[in-house]
Amino acid sequence: MNGWTLGTDTSHWSGNINFATMYDAGARFWITKATDANRTTGFQFEDSRFDGFCQDAFAHGKLLTGCYHWLQASVDPTVAADFYLERYQRYEFDFMPILDFEEPSVRNTGMFSDYAWRAEMWCKRCEQVTGRKPMIYTAKWFTNYFKTEYLSWMRDYPLWVAQYPYVMTPLSRPSIPSNIWDDWHIWQFSANGHGNEFGVQAASIDRNYFQGDYVELLDFVGKIETPEPELTDKQKLDILWSKYLEEGE
Repeated sequence: MNGWTLGTDTSHWSGNINFATMYDAGARFWITKATDANRTTGFQFEDSRFDGFCQDAFAHGKLLTGCYHWLQASVDPTVAADFYLERYQRYEFDFMPILDFEEPSVRNTGMFSDYAWRAEMWCKRCEQVTGRKPMIYTAKWFTNYFKTEYLSWMRDYPLWVAQYPYVMTPLSRPSIPSNIWDDWHIWQFSANGHGNEFGVQAASIDRNYFQGDYVELLDFVGKIETPEPELTDKQKLDILWSKYLEEGE
């Protein structure tokens, strides 16, 4: 796990958050729930702690930030994306849009192709509006219910995978939907981090690793600008000569 970067994710269940404590505990990124909908009625809602969390996190200013939408099958996916984007664009989040693809009620309805289609439409809408390809949060236990053909489009999107090993070792790696993705970017490896250690009111907190060091994480979220190419000796001489001519006039 050398070179991996620690982060957290939260929702209103986390209670109050002290982001300075979270940072001091080693977290370098934080992702929170933004939006959801009632699975039956389709009534959309913003997570009750979203705005307060974001105001505090951005005021702290040291954590890379992101927010996600929990996908429901009861809402038109484009409408759901626009509802989420209203919140996503309210702040200057570092991470791309994030879709939480794990609604367990889909197993009861058997509407797997429909749920996968809704996810695809949501992602396309967010990419169209923001110009950023969304990241998909899911787990192998959930994607195993779907035919590969329903989810094959997901391989073009970065993966945030949830999988909790019994014991973490330096050789630990998550189980991923290998019929879709070749690798992962973020791994939610625990839901049982000590809340007080990371500054949250709740007893536990979700912990994650980004697969790469902090500089690689900055690059992943687009925070590293490509440096200008170094000038050649001839270009430097031409600039000096131009300045000489200008000063001589």
